[in-house]
Amino acid sequence: MGLYEQYIKRKFDLSAFGIERGESRSTYFCTPKGARIIGWTGVDGIHYCTVKAFGEKVFAVDPMGTPGKHAFPVAESFEDFLRLLMACGHEAHIEQAHAWSRERYDEFVKDNPITAKANEHIIYLQNEYGLTSIDDPYQYLKNIYDSFDYSIIPYKDDYYEYVPRDEMPLSKEWKVFFSHGRKKGRERAGDELTLDKRFSWGSYELYVPSAYICAKGLVLDIFAEADTEKVHAFLDKWAWTNDDESMITHEQREQIMEENPLNMNFKASVIVNGKRLFQKQSSGNGWVNGYTMYQSNSMKDVLEHYGIDMEKCWIYRRISFPWATNTKPQIRHMKIQMEQKPAVIHGIHFRVSGVGQRIKFTHPITNTEHTLTVIAYEQDEMILPGRNHAAMLDGYELPTHHTRMAYTLTPELSGNTFHITSTGKSDPPRKLQIKNGSHCDFVGAASIGIIGGADGPTALIFADNVREKKQYAASSHLTFEPQTDVEWKITFREKTVEDGEFTLI
Repeated sequence: MGLYEQYIKRKFDLSAFGIERGESRSTYFCTPKGARIIGWTGVDGIHYCTVKAFGEKVFAVDPMGTPGKHAFPVAESFEDFLRLLMACGHEAHIEQAHAWSRERYDEFVKDNPITAKANEHIIYLQNEYGLTSIDDPYQYLKNIYDSFDYSIIPYKDDYYEYVPRDEMPLSKEWKVFFSHGRKKGRERAGDELTLDKRFSWGSYELYVPSAYICAKGLVLDIFAEADTEKVHAFLDKWAWTNDDESMITHEQREQIMEENPLNMNFKASVIVNGKRLFQKQSSGNGWVNGYTMYQSNSMKDVLEHYGIDMEKCWIYRRISFPWATNTKPQIRHMKIQMEQKPAVIHGIHFRVSGVGQRIKFTHPITNTEHTLTVIAYEQDEMILPGRNHAAMLDGYELPTHHTRMAYTLTPELSGNTFHITSTGKSDPPRKLQIKNGSHCDFVGAASIGIIGGADGPTALIFADNVREKKQYAASSHLTFEPQTDVEWKITFREKTVEDGEFTLI
């Protein structure tokens, strides 16, 4: 009978080392599948176990630990686990060593000498089972922690409700698949093609370390270095939004997106041997030195793999491009084309006093002065189509009052790049009022297109409102009561960086 079986059959215990038997099963989200509990520390839910998939390898499980590494190995076998306890005198040395420097570990050992009770049990294990202490427990624990492939720990499905899969540590064996993440079916990993190309685009310095040649297409890893001072200033400015997101207005959300240096919104295409490949899928992450919430295990693994400086701030994208040919080509030439997606740029706010009012504003990109002239302005009420419409909305009533405006622009601007919306927030739906024992009906019909939603500014375009060329319409948010004062805002959707084409091979 082995040592592990003898322990399970209660031939000896480990309480002298701070480990009590306790419950034989764990309900903690981070306990791996197939775990067999060795014992509990009685602090923060920390426990030790073996895992069916790994035989007698012993794991510590810390519910307060690092995402993706809540369970981590501490001994190659149960015998080694006992020998570590004999060397340390208490489990705390074992559970915390991976996070300490040698100096910190030695200081802890000095401040926490082996107790008389633990020493008695050490002598018992020596005499009864012929065990000897591990010579250098710190180095043993660091080696097993740093060399283990955390991507293969079999967690329960609900674990990923707490730790998203894209934040999990990557496999120690570096493999890149066209489908990203883990392979699908019989998909084979791509062959790495080292590029090591750097170029400037807009305010970013980009680095493309490698491409991966897969059966279905090409995969590129792209890094963009963000200005560290700007990133830190942005995060410090908006830190309060983490406390209560419900207090953030719609406009503030747009402002956050506009100001965020990590929001590199682009699309890419690749030209291989003269044929253009279009992006199919993209995934990625960010890394910010000094901010734990922006230092996921998976991103750390990627930076380490490519030897990228972790003292800086990075935006990372992995992009897949299907081949433009029926078969995988022999790559002779390759270029990448970077195209910025239009960014939201905030313009002026204004109020309307009446028809004929002129509002002047300057375009943020061209610096051209434009004039908006109000040609119609009125309160209105939207009429919902069809009888018994309330029943279709599960007994809720929608707000219908709004203010609509018609206007001209001189010089003109494209409707795809220029927008007017109100700054107010639409009222949420409310329970339908009951009359005479039945739901109220909505009647009438209208041709209305709605853009937006109840949690932000809403614009409406009425099919029968503006017909003539060079005239435009906008409508405010929706409310249950008539509106007396509406604030409007101008926004632009424009590219702020020119497209760029760069040679990779």
